[in-house]
Amino acid sequence: SGGGEGTDTATIDLQKAALYVSSCRNFDGGFGSVPGAESHAGQIFCCVAALSIARSLHLLDSDLLSWWLAERQCDSGGLNGRPEKQADVCYSWWILSALSILGRTDWINSEKLASFILRCQDDEDGGIADRPNDMADVFHTFFGIAGLSLLGVLDEIGEEQGKTYRLIDPVFALPVDVVAHLGLQAQVVRDDTGDIR
Repeated sequence: SGGGEGTDTATIDLQKAALYVSSCRNFDGGFGSVPGAESHAGQIFCCVAALSIARSLHLLDSDLLSWWLAERQCDSGGLNGRPEKQADVCYSWWILSALSILGRTDWINSEKLASFILRCQDDEDGGIADRPNDMADVFHTFFGIAGLSLLGVLDEIGEEQGKTYRLIDPVFALPVDVVAHLGLQAQVVRDDTGDIR
């Protein structure tokens, strides 16, 4: 229920919110938008990031969830949001950010994913589309650039061009330096140890 009379709306019970998010987890490890709804990569990012901000990653079955996310990689190298769907650039953000938070980006073929994203860029206007040869839009351009940042490809491109590109934070979808400046904090799993920090 929403904030009623006499309710302190300046605070939130993070533990209850995290438990609600956890209740949206499915048998396959993924998350739907409400309890019992089909697992979907966009919802998974929202749930994993919310649990990260709430410092409640312990509520996840990280292995099962990471398996579900890794299974979204298609033959094209791109990622889809649900089984039996086409690859779409936006899932390079939704899935890669969740895998980054979980310390599991090595569970997908990053080189094939980067190649898929780059094939979706329009040669004339520079925008990025959902898939190769479709019309570019700002939604997919943002998520394509964000995915390339998480993959480290922007660093490589920057070196070639003599430019420096800002890294993006997988939880907040903001440049890492902005997250630090704002003092935003979240939990992530360290790649090398699997420890939650």
